[in-house]
Amino acid sequence: MRVLRARRILPVPPSSSAPDTSLPPATAAHIAAVVEVLGPLGRDFAIDWVAECTSTNTALLDSPPRDDARLRVLVADRQTAGRGRRGRQWLSWDGASLTFSVLWCFPPAAPAPAGLSLVVGLALARALEQLGVAGLQLKWPNDVLVHGEKLAGILIDLLSGRGRAPAAVIGIGLNLRLPEGATIPAQGGVTDLARALEAPLPSPATILATILAELHRLLDTFAAAGFPALRGAWEQRNAFAGLPVCIRGEKDMRQGVCTGVDDDGALLLRTADGIERILAGDVSLRPLAGDGA
Repeated sequence: MRVLRARRILPVPPSSSAPDTSLPPATAAHIAAVVEVLGPLGRDFAIDWVAECTSTNTALLDSPPRDDARLRVLVADRQTAGRGRRGRQWLSWDGASLTFSVLWCFPPAAPAPAGLSLVVGLALARALEQLGVAGLQLKWPNDVLVHGEKLAGILIDLLSGRGRAPAAVIGIGLNLRLPEGATIPAQGGVTDLARALEAPLPSPATILATILAELHRLLDTFAAAGFPALRGAWEQRNAFAGLPVCIRGEKDMRQGVCTGVDDDGALLLRTADGIERILAGDVSLRPLAGDGA
């Protein structure tokens, strides 16, 4: 695991009051605060919080921890080589974002996790709504918007083989307080949680715990019933429902009207030839000029 300036810690069970003295005080305090907010649910997580690493997704992919039925979480104050979709770099500034990854093992004999990135986006949106954010929208397949501006992004990496059960590394990057004038190449408007909230910005530990709790709930639902059980809730927040859109791939471009998603999480695009299913992959979703967010 390419992690710098950090040591591993597992959360202290709620029944124990013994502090861990092997970590820097700030790191131990962060983890203790997350576990306290999670309450009894904290026993279902194993949390690492590091000052810096290359990429939290890459770290979990390169050195996946043992399976013990808990959700493994790696948080980094700063990523030096954070990744986004299509090989893009996730840009971050000190103290400006919350970046973390969660390792989720698929249930035994589970099929391919169709729609997983949409489920994660829905969990993130619900958690942010609980924190008081209004105007949240979901952009297929992996972005969270506020009034059309990007607030958070999701990157899913699948982990299989290596003598272990199939799993997914779920990476999340959430803008907390961007520096003045910050821009992201190839991205339209961006925003942050500080601007999206009318109240003061909660602590990173409170934000993380709220997201983890909602992610835990929706992954349980997803494991039991698949994406169809959550499709309606995702559709309610679809940023481009009924709008003309352009789908750009590596070699081609398609235009049509976004009519939602199907039970596998594929985008449904209405064209002159009928309804086309657009599968998650190297595609970019943009509204046509003059048509909404």
